[in-house]
Amino acid sequence: GVEALLRWPHPRRGLLTPDEFLPLVRRHGLIEPVTQLVIETALDDARDWHRAGVDIPVAVNIFPPSLAALQLPDRLDRALSERGLDCSALTVEITEDALLDDIATTRQVLTELRDSGIRIAIDDFGSGYSALWYLRDLPVDEVKLDRSFIAPIAVDPRAAAVARAVIDLAHVLLMTTVAEGVENLGTADWLRRHGCDIVQGYYFSPPLNAIEVLSLPAPTAVKSS
Repeated sequence: GVEALLRWPHPRRGLLTPDEFLPLVRRHGLIEPVTQLVIETALDDARDWHRAGVDIPVAVNIFPPSLAALQLPDRLDRALSERGLDCSALTVEITEDALLDDIATTRQVLTELRDSGIRIAIDDFGSGYSALWYLRDLPVDEVKLDRSFIAPIAVDPRAAAVARAVIDLAHVLLMTTVAEGVENLGTADWLRRHGCDIVQGYYFSPPLNAIEVLSLPAPTAVKSS
């Protein structure tokens, strides 16, 4: 699978990351149209991969207020149907701060999304004030351990112990664990030995455009039947 990354190729300042422009987007009330642009672009790419005979699920970050919009499940279902994609082609990633605005509505939206077959992931877990009740009370399929949480595990026993505990807890709750920001073999080996299900980062691949994804060697890109 792949995760959609939002970048702004600025004509003068070069390639900007979300940390550099999302505050401006929020300030001007543009989160909703930007979120819609990301969803549509990611699903267009997934449709093109499917037509090329390669089914690759794509994960997309959803930010408030979109996450608390009761219309979101219908919008996503319609967007998938229009492209001939199954709901399993999409994973919705949510950040911890998105859960604090309207937890009751957010829980309802997430439940409807999950019931439709769309996967739910908590992104950047461990980067802020992670609350374990997120894992207990919300309909979550994946826990994505933040890169700052993962980077020191091969050399710091305390960091390793915490990461191992989160992986074990997620598995007890029947959730998939994903490690973000894996950049070397030592970290990848540690995660493999301790049962982390999925890893992502520069050790495996730099960010790619949609066409380059199709050039990934099997079994990274799995042919559909």
